[in-house]
Amino acid sequence: MKTSEWRVLIRTLRERFPVQGTVTVIRRPVKCDCGLTTFNGNDYRVRINSDQSDQGQIDTLLHEWAHVCAIEEAYGHRGRWATLHGEIYDAWTRNFEPAETPEPQGTT
Repeated sequence: MKTSEWRVLIRTLRERFPVQGTVTVIRRPVKCDCGLTTFNGNDYRVRINSDQSDQGQIDTLLHEWAHVCAIEEAYGHRGRWATLHGEIYDAWTRNFEPAETPEPQGTT
């Protein structure tokens, strides 16, 4: 994945799913884990394994961003994290466009 595309994805996540602290995202090859989010009480650091496919890196970033958004519950992959992960992934599948509301059907 081109760096410019990666930066657009991160910028969009920051705009659509903002958090209070600074989020630093790095990509680099690692021997284990697809990604990891750490929090120091103020700021977040997200590491993405760059040895993955482009889609794997995207999936991992979306997963880790959900951790950032719900850090208190995030470590167990439950509660608010699961909801946020679903919302983030759903928005990404629509190219971050708002979901369309179906037109009401008239009765015949």
